[in-house]
Amino acid sequence: MPDGKFELLKDKHGFVIGGMDGMKYKEYEVQLFPDAKLFVYTDGVPEATNKDNDLFGTERMLAALNEDTDASPETALQNVRTAVDGFVKNAEQFDDLTMLCMEYKGTEYNGGEPSLKTYELDIMAENENLSEVQSFLGECLAKVDCPAKAQMQMELAAEEIFVNIANYAYAPDKGRAVVRVEVSDDPVTVTLTFIDQGVPYDPLKREEPDVTLPAEKRGIGGLGIFLTKKTMDDVSYEYRDGQNILTLKKKIEE
Repeated sequence: MPDGKFELLKDKHGFVIGGMDGMKYKEYEVQLFPDAKLFVYTDGVPEATNKDNDLFGTERMLAALNEDTDASPETALQNVRTAVDGFVKNAEQFDDLTMLCMEYKGTEYNGGEPSLKTYELDIMAENENLSEVQSFLGECLAKVDCPAKAQMQMELAAEEIFVNIANYAYAPDKGRAVVRVEVSDDPVTVTLTFIDQGVPYDPLKREEPDVTLPAEKRGIGGLGIFLTKKTMDDVSYEYRDGQNILTLKKKIEE
């Protein structure tokens, strides 16, 4: 993870493979940072039980992983197994423990061309998840020492767009949104992309508010996307493959 510690990846799990005929499975991507580790496990790990019928749980699992975040995948697995064995002791178990740990050894450098760093967050489009989106964006911008003014402008734009997706894209149902941050150099430019599979909607076609009028005489709505267009260097929209794709670009270094 970006902060160097293991944390739970909250995703919508699919049905067990091969459990039932005719099941449909969805494919999605997760962005890994260089040197990041991915730990996957079956429910036998958090549901390991001691003599008092207490569960090992995910908190103890994370604590075991984070005891040594620099450990190799082999050592990380052993650390979790040691923690489980110390917890359950001689208590009889009713499920197996299956774990897998992988380390991403890739790089964010893109050949001899200007470097491109890409980070991605796949999250339920709900208002209560706005803080997680803002935190994710803040972490990405911190990596390139983004000036405070540019960061504030991008955070305000992100809030406007994510809240609109949460409230309108899937209404009255709920759905997911992908927030992608790409950082390129020469000059340093941040590209912020929002992707959802809601109803087709191009916010750039909305009539711009007359900002010369006092607030009480303006129509409702439209000011957020208007300010977004004014503060970004480029804003574009397309509907492709059943997805709304809204892209913002902001130069943070001339």
